[in-house]
Parts: sequence; C-alpha cells; structure tokens
Amino acid sequence: MATKKPVNSKNQYSKNNTSKKKKRANNKPLIIALTIIVVIILIIAIILISIKGIWNEVIQLIKSLLNADDLPSGDLPSGSISSGNVSNKPMPSGIAELHGDILEMRVLDIGQGDCILLLFPDGQVMVMDIGSEVGKPSPWNVIHGALQELEITTIDYLFLTHTDYDHIRETKKLIDNYQIKNFYLPRADLDLGKTWREAYNFALSETYIEDGNTKQAVINENVGAYEISGENWIMKCYSFDEADYPVIKNGASATNKNAVSPICLLEYSGRTIVLTGDSNEKNEPYLISKGYFDDVDADVLKVAHHGSRTSTSMDFLNKVDCEYAIISCGADNDYGHPTPEALDRLNTYIDLVPDDDYIGYAQVYRTDQDGTVTVQIDEDGVMNLIADENESKNTTTGTPIGETESGEVASGEVVLFCVKQNDSWLCVA
Repeated sequence: MATKKPVNSKNQYSKNNTSKKKKRANNKPLIIALTIIVVIILIIAIILISIKGIWNEVIQLIKSLLNADDLPSGDLPSGSISSGNVSNKPMPSGIAELHGDILEMRVLDIGQGDCILLLFPDGQVMVMDIGSEVGKPSPWNVIHGALQELEITTIDYLFLTHTDYDHIRETKKLIDNYQIKNFYLPRADLDLGKTWREAYNFALSETYIEDGNTKQAVINENVGAYEISGENWIMKCYSFDEADYPVIKNGASATNKNAVSPICLLEYSGRTIVLTGDSNEKNEPYLISKGYFDDVDADVLKVAHHGSRTSTSMDFLNKVDCEYAIISCGADNDYGHPTPEALDRLNTYIDLVPDDDYIGYAQVYRTDQDGTVTVQIDEDGVMNLIADENESKNTTTGTPIGETESGEVASGEVVLFCVKQNDSWLCVA
C-alpha cells in the first residue's frame, strides 16, 4: 500500500511566495500602462477645460454636486434647461445651449384643453388656463407633476382666459394645493355653472403668506387693454373695452364665451409669444381694428381654440407674423380639432411683408402628436422649441449643442453632464 509523502510546509510556502512575486512582477507593466493612460486623460481634460475657459463653471459644478443632498432619481424632462434637477439623461438634440436669464413656456399635453406654464426670467410663475374636456380623465397629475418637478409652491399669476370647462376644470385643485398671489379672470356671471362659480369664489377667498404675513390675493378682470410685467419682460393683453364687453351669463352663446379670451403679447429679449385662449371670429377683428397688432413681428403663436375653423384667421396671421405655431388639443377629440381649415391657413401662410425671419411657418406643433411643447428664450434672444414626444421637431434659432457655427458637428464634442445652477442648466461638453 502506497504511503503519502509528508508535505514540506517550508518548501511549499517558498514556492507560493515565489509564484506571487512573479505575478506581481507580471502585473507591473499593466499597472504602469493604466497609470499613464489615466494621467494622459487628466492632462487632456485640463487642456480642454483651459482652452474652453470654463474653470469657474467646473468648480461650481463640483460644488453643486458636493452639496446636492437627496437628489431625486427621476429623469429630466426632455429639453428642460431652466428647471429640474441633476440628470444623466442626454440633452435633446437640435437645441442650443442657453445663457443668462431664461423665459420658458410649456404648453402641457393635457388632452383636449389648455394649460400653459410660464416661467419668467425673474423667477415669477404664471399658470394660464387649467382644464380639459368633460368626461375625460383629469389632467391634474400632469399639471401637479410639472409644478412639483419645478419645485414650485407659490404661483404669482393664475390667468383664466374664459369660463369653458376645458380651461378652468382644475382651478379648485390648484388653489387648494398652491399659494396664488394674483388672479386674472373673465367677467362672467356665476350662473354659468358649478365649476366657474366654485373657481371664482375660491379665488375671492384665496390668501398667501409672504414674509410671515398673510395677504389677500388680488383679483383682476380681463377687460380692455392692460399689462403684466416683471424684470425685463412684459405681457400686453387686449380684450373688449368696458362698453363693448359681451354679457356672459346663463344662455350666453359659445361664440361670446370664447370671444372674451384676451390676446396677449409676451415679450422678452426681442422675442414675442402670442397667447390666445379661445379667441375667435368675433374678437380677432375687433382687436385688429383697435390697432393693437400694428407693426407686430412675433415669433411663436399659441393657436386659438385648439385649431378651430373659426379661429386664427388669415387677417390675424398677417398681423402677428409668427414663424412657429403650437396647437393644444387631444388625440382623436370629438371636435375635429385642429380642423383642416385652420391647418390649411397655417400651412399656406406667407408673410405679407417679408422680413429676415422664416417666410411662413417653419414648424407647427401639436400636443396630441408631439406631447408637451416647450419654448425657451435666453437673454440674448436665442430660442429653443422642444417637442417631448417628437425629437425630430426640436429646433433652435441658435447653434445646436455639438455643432459649430457653420453647422458642422464639433469633432468629439459631446455633452458629458448637466447640473442646475441658479434656475438654469450648466453643461460640460
């Protein structure tokens, strides 16, 4: 019977130790190579940062990341630059990096209705209309979600263009959940229905807290010509004069109810956005006759009444002279919005007086097809238009991120990450 030789533990240890030394010796070239690669990458990064002259921005980014406690894990909404939290999601294609104070308008995709968020460059916030179609699921989660994402708790202005349900449906919920400082409301009798009566009475009783003091919200009527303004921005609004204002009470025609929608010109950094509510064939000619739109050269039109047949006349298009249009409507809605007639007017429009802008409409956006549509304007007048559900329609008046001034893609330039800085996005490329 064979016997096992005793193991020489000393020799065995010597062999193992020699083997480990050989392995470490074999790994040395790999470690040296990896170290050299890391050093080279750091040197290249330092050179690129120095060339771009963004040391201060990088330092601020690092500080922001070190101080970013409990950051939400949700994705940044497509195209959001002026709001939100840190995200590793790539910036949407086709838009430019914006600078300075930014004005942002979001036409929310809430179905057949209107809800527009306006984020002004001085930090003020407006909600313009807040409703959707009768019998359809409530859009409150979309509206509330957008405001929460923006970390908004106080709304400076709630602007209701008229009393239709698809423009006022969620007024009570907004008042219940947020502090509202100012209301801009149509002049209408409370006998129009429960939703309007409830909205109006809640507005009358609304208070907010500022600097530790409780204050009464201010109620304004959308009558005649008036202005809402802040630091470097102004919204000029026009409705029927006192003597001509239609009587809006039980039994009022749908035409009159829609016609009290003011038409507003929101101006910032040489750009103009035209806001219309459900303006129609009655108030458009009236306001044109007043000369309010003479010499206007606007940029973006929120198409009136979801693209109805009797809104957005060719005379009105000629007066405001926009290059981009946004239609808020629900998919397969019962009204046929936007109508073929309205779309035909937009598609065939040619500038009455040619200017340096695009001749006609460069792009028509629809929330039923493109999702929420966002317009951003920076302090230099550069404008981005972003379609959440249709990135191919993203456009900018500036130089798209990753491209040179000539339109060529910058060699090797990609957006690495972005971080929020003072209500704007700072991106390192």
